[in-house]
Amino acid sequence: MRQDRRHAGASIGGGRLPARLPPPQVFLIRLRPYALPLAAAVLLLATTLDVLAGGLLRRFDHWVFDGGLPPRTGAWHFFWRIVVNGGQYWIVATGVVLATLWVAWRHRDQGRRSVIGFLARAGLWLAGTELTIRAAQIGFARTPPRTGADLLFEGGYLSYPSGHAANAAACWIFILAMLGATRRWTIAGHALIAGVAFAVVTLGYHWPTDAIAGWALGAVLGWGGAVLVTGWPGSQDAPAH
Repeated sequence: MRQDRRHAGASIGGGRLPARLPPPQVFLIRLRPYALPLAAAVLLLATTLDVLAGGLLRRFDHWVFDGGLPPRTGAWHFFWRIVVNGGQYWIVATGVVLATLWVAWRHRDQGRRSVIGFLARAGLWLAGTELTIRAAQIGFARTPPRTGADLLFEGGYLSYPSGHAANAAACWIFILAMLGATRRWTIAGHALIAGVAFAVVTLGYHWPTDAIAGWALGAVLGWGGAVLVTGWPGSQDAPAH
């Protein structure tokens, strides 16, 4: 009877898992921390191929702005002008720097070499992220909706992917991981990231596929930065490496 109770507690509640899980379940548990970057990478690839091929998503771009650009007046426009600042590079980059310095200060007892290495990795990630986003924009050289045309490889245009959407996803995901944010703050952060991607389209700055690709690229870069700098998801915010 006592053994039956222990077995029931392990299988029904008590916070314990069975000694052996089916291989598919083990695989899903191990895959869970990588779900976001994997989904983002697939979405980025699919969106890019669609844009290059003139597929359904690119046709949706044209449908969204078929009636022209949205008006740039009123409370609706003003609200999204505020939200879009969540992807303004100098704002989110400053947030990354402050979060990194705060974590470095908290772990200053781990030694100068460890802290300097931590700061160097964060700085290299921040610079590399901006270079990657800008290189993609220069490479695709897509015209924005304001031009009245949807062309690729037109020198001087930087519409694809959206820099605001990419910066928001990359930097806020990095900051949340750096600070070991709670579930509530993590949800709020991702809501802001999604809001920035929506704002760049609502304001007429970018095509919808620009925003999708920007979010996807930023999510991959942000997750990669969190792993490179903090060791996340294996650890919280410790700079020791």
